[in-house]
Amino acid sequence: MVPPLPPLHEDLMLDVFTHRALTQGVINDHTPHGNSDRLAQLGKSVLNTIVTFILFAERPMLSAEELKTKQEQILSNESMVAWLDAYNTELKRRVRGGRGALDNPEEARFLFNSYVGAVCLQDGLQAATNWVSKLVKPESQPPALVDDSQNNTLSMVPPLSPASAAASLPATPQTAGTSQTAPPPYYPTPPQASTIPSGVPQGTLALFNQTCHQRGIPVEWIASANGPQHDPRWEVKCKINDAERGFGLGRNQKIAKELAAYEAYLYMQSIGWTLPQPEPTA
Repeated sequence: MVPPLPPLHEDLMLDVFTHRALTQGVINDHTPHGNSDRLAQLGKSVLNTIVTFILFAERPMLSAEELKTKQEQILSNESMVAWLDAYNTELKRRVRGGRGALDNPEEARFLFNSYVGAVCLQDGLQAATNWVSKLVKPESQPPALVDDSQNNTLSMVPPLSPASAAASLPATPQTAGTSQTAPPPYYPTPPQASTIPSGVPQGTLALFNQTCHQRGIPVEWIASANGPQHDPRWEVKCKINDAERGFGLGRNQKIAKELAAYEAYLYMQSIGWTLPQPEPTA
């Protein structure tokens, strides 16, 4: 028994169920999502993060290799096809221009990723987590990614006091004959009101930057704007060690950056804030 399919509205539903062969990759700048290709990319990243987070919370703990193996099993082509078959009357009958193509596992994966991306964009990451969790582990309660009782801050990391924040910073090496001190700890200013989706807590960007600063993790932000000047759509990518770990899309750069920071935060949290070792070169 699968959980109810989250409903979609307006342009999101149209783009999810219009086969990509009909759109030919054209981006609609008048929508927050652009097209189904972008939704699928967002959904793929969100889906990977949610499944990793669910497995990371399992007890007894799984090893890193077990995490990887179980994630691949859960997100296999067979799983995608099975989930689509379970929603057969609600999903397949709505697809325009490529209904038979859904028998192809790649097309099934693309449709499911697009739907996850649409749910996340429309209702927030927690809504997508609630749905996917019931598909992956129907007997368990979905993990709570946001704790509204704590002033909309992320529940997985407690706020740091000034003393503990300063103690967690790496010591700055001193050179003979000089007196150098560690840079002052970073304390974010209170978040201002914005139109960030309800599924993303305000202050995520500040908390993410603070945590990376304290742990010496380098972060690179890549921002770009598309569409008319009076109504642009901003895309922001968060790169850690030259690998994209977060992606955000919004009507202004701040919103897009908050979304990218939230996705990157959840990823780094799922791997324990450890930087992967570079792969050996031939």
